[in-house]
Amino acid sequence: MLDINKIKKENLINTKENKNELLEYLKLNFPQTIKDGQVDLKAIAMLLGLNNKEIRGYELSFTGKALANALYDTPNTKELKFHKSLSKNFETTKNAIIKGDNLHALKLLKSAYYEKIKMIYIDPPYNTKNDKFIYNDDFVKEHKKLLIEVGLLEITEEGEEIGSEILNFFINAKGDRSHSTWLGFMLPRLKLARDLLREDGVIFISIDDNEQANLKILCDEIFGEENFISCFIWQKKSGGGQAKYFYEGHEYMLIYTKDKTNLNGLFKFKEKPEINNDLIR
Repeated sequence: MLDINKIKKENLINTKENKNELLEYLKLNFPQTIKDGQVDLKAIAMLLGLNNKEIRGYELSFTGKALANALYDTPNTKELKFHKSLSKNFETTKNAIIKGDNLHALKLLKSAYYEKIKMIYIDPPYNTKNDKFIYNDDFVKEHKKLLIEVGLLEITEEGEEIGSEILNFFINAKGDRSHSTWLGFMLPRLKLARDLLREDGVIFISIDDNEQANLKILCDEIFGEENFISCFIWQKKSGGGQAKYFYEGHEYMLIYTKDKTNLNGLFKFKEKPEINNDLIR
């Protein structure tokens, strides 16, 4: 029987070659063993009957989760700069627009609005081919100290910066790999959003098929599965299309609350119920 050590010894996890016959075979016959474009040794072990006897609970696991949690815990070092020249009705307005990295903005808001927000709506990146995430050279420069602390960046005696395999994974994330990058982007922001919500507060999150399944699991972990309200499916456009398989004319909106036991309901219904198609279009 093949064991983990033999798998490593025979270099079966090296997937950097352009054409890897073993990788293609696993993709075709055992797709559960491929995660983010890499061979998952745990899945291989389970497939071979080498799984650990220890019983563990269900959890969401992705590359870089420790970094994402560290980004949430890192104290804010930014401050807001007010631009009166860009304001309208400055003396009377009750609104504010904050321009900048929303991770910093959420941390700034937390200092003044912790557990005070009734409703949050976010429209995050959908993780399409056009989306770009935070793990780039600027990110490395800004969070150098944190990356060193969590072991993702090393500074040699000569002052050379050497990024870990995980850090390089994020910076060069493409295709299936980008799921971990996207989850790493969303996790600290959703945790901060939860901090802002009142006990009866509600958050609405727009998403499409690219990450809807992953977002649901992530939100179950952060807000609690018991605080899931609903998943709206809304028709974004009608008519025919040129889709290769099925026409995709809808998106989703996930709804969670801070604590469902404190929620008195989201809508006030009319005495005579009627269907309003405007709610789903």
